[in-house]
Amino acid sequence: MPADQASRKLSSILCSPTLAVVAAYVLRMGLLWASQHNQAMQSGFEPVGLEEGMVALSLAKGKGFFGPFPGYEALTAWLAPVYPILWAAFYKAFRVSSEGLILLGLTLNCAFAAATCWPIHSIAKRLFGEKMGLAAAWAWVFLPYGILMPLEWAWDQSLAALVLAVTIDATLRLRDSSSPLQWSGYGLLWGFAALVNPALCGLLPFALAWLIFERWRAGTFSPALYARVAVLFVLSVLPWTIRNYYVADGWVFVKSNFGLELWIGNHPGSYQKEIHPIYSASERFQLIMQGEARYGKGKERVAVAYIKENPGEFLKKSWGRVLDTWSAREDSWNDGWVKALGLSREGVWLCSAFSVLSFAGLVLALYETGLDSLPVALCLIVFPIPYYITHTALRYRHPIDPLMTIFAAYAIARLWNAVSPRPAVQKLQASAV
Repeated sequence: MPADQASRKLSSILCSPTLAVVAAYVLRMGLLWASQHNQAMQSGFEPVGLEEGMVALSLAKGKGFFGPFPGYEALTAWLAPVYPILWAAFYKAFRVSSEGLILLGLTLNCAFAAATCWPIHSIAKRLFGEKMGLAAAWAWVFLPYGILMPLEWAWDQSLAALVLAVTIDATLRLRDSSSPLQWSGYGLLWGFAALVNPALCGLLPFALAWLIFERWRAGTFSPALYARVAVLFVLSVLPWTIRNYYVADGWVFVKSNFGLELWIGNHPGSYQKEIHPIYSASERFQLIMQGEARYGKGKERVAVAYIKENPGEFLKKSWGRVLDTWSAREDSWNDGWVKALGLSREGVWLCSAFSVLSFAGLVLALYETGLDSLPVALCLIVFPIPYYITHTALRYRHPIDPLMTIFAAYAIARLWNAVSPRPAVQKLQASAV
């Protein structure tokens, strides 16, 4: 092979987001191996995944979507279905032991987290150019939250981050498309996102409104395509909702636990995990006797009554949850892995700095690109709202972390360009010398 051809091939490999994907996966799997095979580390770095893991194990053993936590042996709508089903399928395919179930879930998460480099690169490239696409993808490779979440939580947050990034990338691509097939796939993609994490589908109206407005500005109006998205979204979620009606004894869109989460975050006193049915025998008894739908609705009524009676307290708690979402001021002190690393204080500073850079990049992007970057910006603004009114944690915010990474990388690049000497200035200084 000629030297110039080999050089071009090497350059294409180094400039490919696929290399970032491989590096991200190798890094995460290496750290996963270290955390689980070092006796000194095992005691402090316990992965978390009780409910998802128990349902996945039940599916693999033929019991169905069943038994999300000890003491609650019943068919359930407690969780969104996609992640436990995928986990169970891989469990059956690879025939690992029950003890290896959690490690299999973490391995899947590492793959989801690594694959997220692809849509990150595509979104950033479309908005800001190829160099920013690569910069954002490599920033995700080493982002602490992009590493911590798939290793600590055998949960759906890494898959949700990947799905949201893919969905936003599809939104940006679809603006100029009139293909019924692509618009049909878009509706199904949003349905899939809802079945991964129903909080994601709250972004659908905003993404669809942006598409309609942008196409209207370009002189294109296709109501049949927009209706197709809405209909296929509903049809893709409807079978699970119907299933939930019979399993949970009432209408449940995707998950049945919203009322409980609202009540946990809005009752006299502060957030207490001990009142969750996993820990509280009395609450678990109520859940069993009432059924998930009635139990959730009852908790929702109690929470709404508390909010109406204590609006000031609710606003104070909500403001605290807003601060915690973007600074991790409480989460960093409660997270088991962050505490084990002795980095609680540093975690607050890191999260705060990451958030500031992300929102700085958001503002700059809206200023530079106008409405082109609005779908990405709206994710940061809209997605956390349900957690502001219930309770928050870094893993709840994680689905938008890839999009925050794009804006943070853009802000750093703009800052670097602002402070670094320009070529014309450098030439002038050289000539003066």
